[in-house]
Amino acid sequence: MIIAVLSDTHDNRNAVRKALEAARGRGAEEILHCGDLTSSSVLALFGGWTVQYARGNMDRDGAEIRAAVERLGAGSGYGEVLQLERGGLRIAVMHGNRAERLSAAVHSEKFDFVFHGHTHRRRDEQVGRTRRINPGALGGVAVGNFSFCLLDTDTREVEFVEV
Repeated sequence: MIIAVLSDTHDNRNAVRKALEAARGRGAEEILHCGDLTSSSVLALFGGWTVQYARGNMDRDGAEIRAAVERLGAGSGYGEVLQLERGGLRIAVMHGNRAERLSAAVHSEKFDFVFHGHTHRRRDEQVGRTRRINPGALGGVAVGNFSFCLLDTDTREVEFVEV
């Protein structure tokens, strides 16, 4: 299974469209979003996708975003920290603005992957048994080019994609 991981879209509809098009073209079946849409209206671009959304610190109205995620349909979810299992992998998804929460997840030894955003900087590091990944940002002030990543749950490979 291929999963696209996005973060920090900050209402940048153009970058979101490009990322979703690239993800679909590479066979992604689900979206994990690490927060900071900033407004729920951007979720209209995610029609036809199953989306797991972790609330970000810049999200203006969590209730509206939660409702928009729920309208995306069966299997979509919303929360502060999402704990998922995909393809036999245990995955945590969060925004990352609460350093103690992020560190606890990474060092817990409970997850194969911890995905987060917030810093707008791509990151891929192994910490014990956990791989900590920041896909980069699709909006706001990105450090480097706008990017997201793809996780292949069969091979455990992560590919960063610039848009």
